[in-house]
Amino acid sequence: MERTPDSSTESIRLYAYLAISALLSLATWVLLLLPNFLEERHWPSQGIGWAIGVYYLVNLLFQILAGRLADRYGNVPTALAGTAVAFLGGFCYLAALSVPAMILLARILHAAGAGMIFAGALMQLVKSVPLHLRGRMMGYYGLPGFVMMGVGPMLSEWFVYRWGFKVIFVSIPVICAAIAVILTRLPGPLAPQGRSPQPFSESLRASLPGLRSVLALSVFFGFSFSSWNSFLAPAVRGIGPGAVSAFGLGYALGAVLTRLGISHRLDSGPRRLWGILSLVAYGLSLGLIPDAAFNWQLAGLGLVCGMVHGIYYPSLSSIAAERFHPLHAGQAMSLYISASALGMFVGPPIWGAFADRAGYPFMFVLAAAVLSVSALSFVFFQRRFSEGRRASESPRLRPSSEESI
Repeated sequence: MERTPDSSTESIRLYAYLAISALLSLATWVLLLLPNFLEERHWPSQGIGWAIGVYYLVNLLFQILAGRLADRYGNVPTALAGTAVAFLGGFCYLAALSVPAMILLARILHAAGAGMIFAGALMQLVKSVPLHLRGRMMGYYGLPGFVMMGVGPMLSEWFVYRWGFKVIFVSIPVICAAIAVILTRLPGPLAPQGRSPQPFSESLRASLPGLRSVLALSVFFGFSFSSWNSFLAPAVRGIGPGAVSAFGLGYALGAVLTRLGISHRLDSGPRRLWGILSLVAYGLSLGLIPDAAFNWQLAGLGLVCGMVHGIYYPSLSSIAAERFHPLHAGQAMSLYISASALGMFVGPPIWGAFADRAGYPFMFVLAAAVLSVSALSFVFFQRRFSEGRRASESPRLRPSSEESI
């Protein structure tokens, strides 16, 4: 009897994609202390915000572009091209040790490559599972990223206090090379698929109506998320060593626990709205960050934020996957996963301006309010939409008196 390699091949694929997700996320979170690097070189908070935010703008654009490239050339070749671009970005980080302005070019190249890697690998993974499991699979793909959210800041603080920022910057090209090795060893052909993609304007017109509310919530989540992602390190510097690591470790632990547990009960049907409503708790924890005085308090706030993130993302991804246009699924997915990047681009310079003028406490409270109002508005309008659709369908489901005779 001949063995079929299908199950083992699929397992290898899954572990490979999870490893790619982990390494890609590590390359982001190991740079969490980058604001401190720029602050030491006398950059203002708003300037630091632009340096952080430009990453997410370029990442957004290249995640959308990756959908088109993947449709024409294949998902894996698109991701491989991304590793080359991000690899160059790693050397620009090293150049920034002598010329700090090179940070901007480094962020641009790093973001472009990361967007192509993330979207290419995710699209390949999601296409391999049934529609009703795609939201959950997208959640699994993001799971290693939460683990790295705990590991990355710890490594970053250790590297900086022991050897300085040079070792952190060296890690970026090393990580990109490791991702390239994994991609080239994936089972399956690397040849281009040769499909001609639909015009982007046509894909946008087809995808946007069903995804409008989902994209809006993703943008506002990224906008609020960027407040701590950009300014946690300088905001908690007074607590002492380990403060950033404590928050990151708590966040990672909370996300992993909920992603492997309760999130499965909230990623389908009407219960998804309860998962999205949990963002209010995220906002509350966000607003309390400046009040933390000890590492264990930051760890607790990070735990709550991580638990909510682990619940919210599969819930929203499940809603989004149901609304992807069948003829433009690749670009619809790119549009969805890049929406939060738009908020993360817009957020840092705005939060930096508030921090310069009113301080970090006001900035974090404002970010908390924006996130909470966005989540409540989304749930309110989704419920009204669902009730209206049921009301409009009910007359058609009931036979008329003439039909019943």
